[in-house]
Amino acid sequence: MSPSIRTPQQRDRRFARVRNLTMSIFVSSGVISAVFIGYAASIAKPVTTTPTSSSSITTPSATTTPSTSTSHSSSTANVTPTTVYTPPVSAPVTTTTVCTTTPSGTTTCY
Repeated sequence: MSPSIRTPQQRDRRFARVRNLTMSIFVSSGVISAVFIGYAASIAKPVTTTPTSSSSITTPSATTTPSTSTSHSSSTANVTPTTVYTPPVSAPVTTTTVCTTTPSGTTTCY
Protein backbone atom coordinates (compact mmCIF):
# COMPACT_ATOMS: atom_id res chain seq x y z
CA MET A 1 0.00 0.00 0.00
CA SER A 2 1.51 3.27 -1.05
CA PRO A 3 1.15 6.47 0.99
CA SER A 4 -1.55 8.82 -0.13
CA ILE A 5 -0.27 11.67 -2.22
CA ARG A 6 -1.12 15.11 -0.91
CA THR A 7 -1.24 18.24 -2.92
CA PRO A 8 0.91 21.20 -1.89
CA GLN A 9 -2.23 23.06 -0.76
CA GLN A 10 -3.19 20.19 1.57
CA ARG A 11 0.33 20.10 3.02
CA ASP A 12 0.30 23.88 3.56
CA ARG A 13 -3.09 23.67 5.34
CA ARG A 14 -1.78 20.91 7.59
CA PHE A 15 1.32 22.96 8.50
CA ALA A 16 -0.90 25.99 9.14
CA ARG A 17 -3.09 23.96 11.54
CA VAL A 18 -0.02 22.70 13.42
CA ARG A 19 1.40 26.23 13.55
CA ASN A 20 -1.90 27.61 14.91
CA LEU A 21 -2.11 24.83 17.51
CA THR A 22 1.47 25.48 18.65
CA MET A 23 0.87 29.23 18.85
CA SER A 24 -2.34 28.79 20.84
CA ILE A 25 -0.59 26.46 23.32
CA PHE A 26 2.25 28.97 23.74
CA VAL A 27 -0.06 31.96 24.24
CA SER A 28 -2.38 30.11 26.64
CA SER A 29 0.55 28.91 28.76
CA GLY A 30 1.80 32.51 29.00
CA VAL A 31 -1.64 33.73 30.07
CA ILE A 32 -1.98 30.97 32.66
CA SER A 33 1.49 31.79 34.03
CA ALA A 34 0.63 35.48 34.30
CA VAL A 35 -2.63 34.69 36.12
CA PHE A 36 -0.84 32.36 38.56
CA ILE A 37 1.89 34.93 39.28
CA GLY A 38 -0.76 37.58 39.92
CA TYR A 39 -2.63 35.26 42.26
CA ALA A 40 0.53 34.25 44.14
CA ALA A 41 1.51 37.91 44.52
CA SER A 42 -1.91 38.84 45.85
CA ILE A 43 -1.93 36.17 48.58
CA ALA A 44 1.71 36.65 49.61
CA LYS A 45 2.28 38.18 53.02
CA PRO A 46 5.21 40.51 53.69
CA VAL A 47 8.03 39.29 55.86
CA THR A 48 7.91 41.01 59.21
CA THR A 49 10.62 41.11 61.80
CA THR A 50 10.33 42.26 65.37
CA PRO A 51 13.03 44.77 66.16
CA THR A 52 14.71 44.43 69.50
CA SER A 53 15.09 47.56 71.52
CA SER A 54 18.51 48.05 73.03
CA SER A 55 17.03 49.95 75.95
CA SER A 56 15.22 46.83 77.18
CA ILE A 57 18.40 44.78 77.32
CA THR A 58 20.28 45.05 80.58
CA THR A 59 23.80 43.83 81.02
CA PRO A 60 24.38 42.93 84.63
CA SER A 61 27.83 42.13 85.84
CA ALA A 62 28.81 38.58 86.71
CA THR A 63 28.41 38.20 90.42
CA THR A 64 28.00 35.32 92.76
CA THR A 65 25.48 36.03 95.44
CA PRO A 66 25.19 33.45 98.18
CA SER A 67 21.75 33.28 99.64
CA THR A 68 21.87 31.83 103.09
CA SER A 69 18.85 30.66 104.91
CA THR A 70 19.29 29.18 108.34
CA SER A 71 16.75 27.42 110.35
CA HIS A 72 16.85 26.50 114.01
CA SER A 73 15.88 22.94 113.18
CA SER A 74 18.56 22.54 110.48
CA SER A 75 22.17 21.88 111.31
CA THR A 76 23.56 23.12 107.92
CA ALA A 77 22.92 26.35 106.08
CA ASN A 78 21.45 26.32 102.55
CA VAL A 79 23.92 28.19 100.34
CA THR A 80 22.95 28.60 96.69
CA PRO A 81 25.42 30.55 94.53
CA THR A 82 23.78 32.44 91.67
CA THR A 83 25.87 33.38 88.64
CA VAL A 84 24.57 35.98 86.17
CA TYR A 85 25.74 35.70 82.57
CA THR A 86 27.59 38.66 81.13
CA PRO A 87 27.92 38.66 77.33
CA PRO A 88 31.43 39.25 75.99
CA VAL A 89 32.37 42.79 75.08
CA SER A 90 33.57 43.26 71.53
CA ALA A 91 37.04 44.69 71.21
CA PRO A 92 37.84 47.29 68.57
CA VAL A 93 39.44 45.91 65.43
CA THR A 94 42.87 47.27 64.67
CA THR A 95 44.56 46.88 61.34
CA THR A 96 48.14 47.49 60.37
CA THR A 97 48.71 49.93 57.52
CA VAL A 98 51.87 49.44 55.49
CA CYS A 99 53.12 52.33 53.39
CA THR A 100 55.83 52.08 50.78
CA THR A 101 57.56 54.92 48.99
CA THR A 102 59.10 54.60 45.55
CA PRO A 103 62.31 56.43 44.57
CA SER A 104 60.20 58.85 42.52
CA GLY A 105 58.35 59.93 45.69
CA THR A 106 55.05 58.07 45.23
CA THR A 107 53.68 56.73 48.50
CA THR A 108 51.36 53.70 48.44
CA CYS A 109 49.58 52.54 51.59
CA TYR A 110 47.77 49.24 51.92
